[in-house]
Amino acid sequence: MHSRNSLAVTAIALVMATPPAFAQQAGTAEKWQSVARTDNQEAFVNGSSIIVVGEQLEARVKQNFVQPQPSAKKGKTYLSSRTTYRFDCAQRRMAMKEVRTYSGGDLQGDPVQKATSSDKNLQWLDAPDSTVFGELLDYVCSKSAGG
Repeated sequence: MHSRNSLAVTAIALVMATPPAFAQQAGTAEKWQSVARTDNQEAFVNGSSIIVVGEQLEARVKQNFVQPQPSAKKGKTYLSSRTTYRFDCAQRRMAMKEVRTYSGGDLQGDPVQKATSSDKNLQWLDAPDSTVFGELLDYVCSKSAGG
């Protein structure tokens, strides 16, 4: 039992000592499940990131875009994003909790922008059937229900 605790402490120390650049690269090694695809983008969900927050769910989503997307930063564009969304399954809506965008696909390249929203300032968007948001919501909500 004592050796397990030592191993856990060592693992925590290694994670805490990991340089941020490596930690960012490690984030790209997450297991992503393709959930929605259009002519313009493909959206993936990290199934292990799905958690319950009150009566809602939260999950990390990666989106790869075919064409560069305009950034809030003047003159900058991005080809991928990693977003933490809050999902309201009952009302079929979702809100962005945090987003980070990258100049290259698959969360590679230079970080372009990041934004976060507090729980009380979430801006909810409808997630209609047969849309990227709708497919994301259906996937996340079905996983939570044991699907």
